[in-house]
Amino acid sequence: MKIFIFLLSFFIISASYAEEVFFKYRMHNLSGHYLDSTDGSAAKAILIFVHGDGPMNYDAEGYYRIIWEPLRKKGYAIFSWNKPGIAGSGGNWLNQTMGDRQAEVLAAIDFVQSQYGFSRQKIGLVGFSQAGWVLPALAGKQSKVGFMIGIGFAKNWVEQGAYHTKVRLKLEGKNQNEINLALDLNSKEIAFFTKNPSYLEYKNYIGKDPMTKERYEFVLKNFTADASSDYKNINVPSLFIWGEQDKNVNAIQEFSNLKLNNNDLITTKLIENASHGMLDSYLFDGQNLGFIQWVRLMWLKKDAFSPDFIPTIAVWLEERNQ
Repeated sequence: MKIFIFLLSFFIISASYAEEVFFKYRMHNLSGHYLDSTDGSAAKAILIFVHGDGPMNYDAEGYYRIIWEPLRKKGYAIFSWNKPGIAGSGGNWLNQTMGDRQAEVLAAIDFVQSQYGFSRQKIGLVGFSQAGWVLPALAGKQSKVGFMIGIGFAKNWVEQGAYHTKVRLKLEGKNQNEINLALDLNSKEIAFFTKNPSYLEYKNYIGKDPMTKERYEFVLKNFTADASSDYKNINVPSLFIWGEQDKNVNAIQEFSNLKLNNNDLITTKLIENASHGMLDSYLFDGQNLGFIQWVRLMWLKKDAFSPDFIPTIAVWLEERNQ
């Protein structure tokens, strides 16, 4: 299926050359890809894309490219890479903590500076979903970047997981009693995790349908992630965007809480009719993209997104450059 999706995205999305390069992250070489701006001038800045959860290749199976093209036409270069263990990158992304992911992004920033000559002020981070526990910590007083854009971020891993579970069960047609029971079991599972149980102990506790050993160890390393304090220390211009119809993250709550922040460097935006991935929520109304929806995304390209999504980013970037 992934091969078919790749081929489909290759033919449907307009081809654009990506320079493959390798940069060092600890003991591994990661496969990065650089795409220059396409407006005929030197790039105004470079946007370093940082993945959410999952085994992501550098262009998120074509999803990123739809976002990149209008931004490149506006004069921005792009840098992204295959996660550790994916498509030519060494290591294993499931072995990482959020702190490890932060170190990986810092390695990418250092590489971009040395390889392409971008100054700190002209380097920006663009992160999705799980990157919400990666990027805010990198935007503090000693930041190596000039600006940051966060899409679909949540501050607390456990709270986000509970919200995701509640919405999933509603979509499955469960009644309130069933949902309450599941949330109670979820809370007990989190309490169990705090004891740092072995995988065998976890399997015995959870019963049917356990996570794989690698996924379990990834969750055990990261379930305490909370970026609340990191937001207080943000020291670079930052734009945070949520989809109003997000079914993975409690977007309205996250937006409302951050809107109360007194940091003048932070801009927040709640995008109407947008999903967690900023897709048109009328066309993409689930928590995950199934095969048919992915084909629809590759076919519709930019029309698959909420109309305000990419313009919101482009306008904010242009205002920052004035």
